[in-house]
Amino acid sequence: MSGIIQLLPESTANQIAAGEVVQRPASVVKELLENAVDAGATIIKLFVKNGGCTHVQVDDNGSGMNAFDARMCWERHATSKITKAEDLYNLHTLGFRGEALASIASVSEVEMRTKSDSENVGTRIVINAGTVELQENVAATQGTSITVKNLFYNIPARKNFLKSISVETKHVFEEYQRIALAYPSISFEFYNQDKNLSKLKGGTLKHRIVDLFKVKEEELIEASEQTEIVGFTGFIGSPKLAKRTRGNQFLFANGRFIKDHYLSHAINSGYGGLLEEKHHPFYVLFLDVEPGKIDVNIHPTKHEVKFEDGRHVYTLLQSVIKKSLGFHFTIPTDIQLSNAVNHNSSNALNPLKTHPSSFTTSSPNTRFNPFETPKPRTPTDWEKLDDLLNTPIPQTQQQNIFKETPQSQDVLIEIQEIFQVDNAFIIAKIENELWVINQHRAHAQILYERYTSNQRIASQQLLFPRTIELAKADLNLYFEMKDEINKLGFDTSEFGKDAIIINGLPSELSKADGTDVLVQILDDYKVNFQDLKIVKKDALRIATAKNTAIKAGKVLSQAEMQKLVHDLMLCQQYTSNNAGKAIVVKLTKTSLERFFQ
Repeated sequence: MSGIIQLLPESTANQIAAGEVVQRPASVVKELLENAVDAGATIIKLFVKNGGCTHVQVDDNGSGMNAFDARMCWERHATSKITKAEDLYNLHTLGFRGEALASIASVSEVEMRTKSDSENVGTRIVINAGTVELQENVAATQGTSITVKNLFYNIPARKNFLKSISVETKHVFEEYQRIALAYPSISFEFYNQDKNLSKLKGGTLKHRIVDLFKVKEEELIEASEQTEIVGFTGFIGSPKLAKRTRGNQFLFANGRFIKDHYLSHAINSGYGGLLEEKHHPFYVLFLDVEPGKIDVNIHPTKHEVKFEDGRHVYTLLQSVIKKSLGFHFTIPTDIQLSNAVNHNSSNALNPLKTHPSSFTTSSPNTRFNPFETPKPRTPTDWEKLDDLLNTPIPQTQQQNIFKETPQSQDVLIEIQEIFQVDNAFIIAKIENELWVINQHRAHAQILYERYTSNQRIASQQLLFPRTIELAKADLNLYFEMKDEINKLGFDTSEFGKDAIIINGLPSELSKADGTDVLVQILDDYKVNFQDLKIVKKDALRIATAKNTAIKAGKVLSQAEMQKLVHDLMLCQQYTSNNAGKAIVVKLTKTSLERFFQ
């Protein structure tokens, strides 16, 4: 008697499993790098082409495999890491499920060369869509080399969901970066399109962080604490390293990179008020927990874990962050603060104790004449505003109070009065309305529309070109966006291995701010493109306009304010920016009267 329920073929089962294990080329890179680490390799090389979609290769000098293991490792649930269920609670390796290689082989073309120290010859295996097509003896050195080609070639629907080459390359580099941080004693090399993008020598964790992110050693704060529940080691960044983008936060549990929003909150709260709003700290932290008190067998990616006592881990981690920051910044004790307060208050109550030099002396004005007509006093900004609001509107303009005034390149609206408030806002009286303008947003909008209209952007050449070192991820992003960046007024090019040279800047930028602005543009681009999902070119234009525009606090002359307002009125969108934030607030006499009803 036959039924409708059937056992799936092995190849079909592997493809289903691949849906969870292999989500994109970065998943392949993660599994192969982890296997190389588990094999005891001291040198690991990663080769990628076309974002890993057509070629991923990992070479290592680890223990290698004999002919039997070389064939067996491609079978589903075949592993050397565990032998029974109890071993799941005593894991000391990154891999253990025995699913990854079978899943990868089922959706790609694979070739492996491997040799163990006990064998005289190596083994070469070729697999196509899960089917072993060739196994032969070859000459090889100790270690393993696995090449994965044409990922998802036999599942077109999955292949169509892959992102652009640049996005997939970014995800691949992130996996490489995580493994490299977790094992700083291992040497790593990363090649993209046959070009070496990263070469990391084995060493200490601090040196590995500096090599990857180009930060200064003095900006790294050591965080170390051992407790009965969990041990903490690693480094946190000073508040200077905090950024608006997430991505430089690395948390590891027993050498495995994890994503835990609960523990991330503990770290952020540990910084207290040292971080700017919406900024995220830099950290590379390792949690050492007894294997029996942590469950990593939750998801095939192994990024999610469960702690036996999560609340205590949260509290301890928060305390470690506060303690480390306290030692670094030498925060005064309560007694020191109390003494300082008492000292200041005693001086205030006893003015004779104050140092004599703190007193100011005054001398009589011998030129003062009580019968002389006083000179007119220069009104303050807010008094100017009051005068403007009480200025009568000419009768010829009364009839057009609620009508839109046409704007064109030739006809500009007359600005009757204009001045600055707090060096951040421009107050302009235009016809019957009072315009309050955010000068930074106004200039950013003008620049953005200039960029989108493909106008030629003026560039100023630097007498002394400047070089800046970029973190590996930012350097890859620069290579991707180099041509677009240079179209916006920058004159940059590659300079050495991890640096770029700046020969020219947009004319709007001061020469002193150039290098800092370029780094900030890359950070803001990542927010706009990756987090807000804005089109790539638009994301770069928005980031460049924001960082090139004049800032709040800059004093503007009358001519500069007039020019800024005129240019703003010529913009297609001048009342608000792309994020929907107001650039101009218009006030009429009627709207002002409502505040006093």
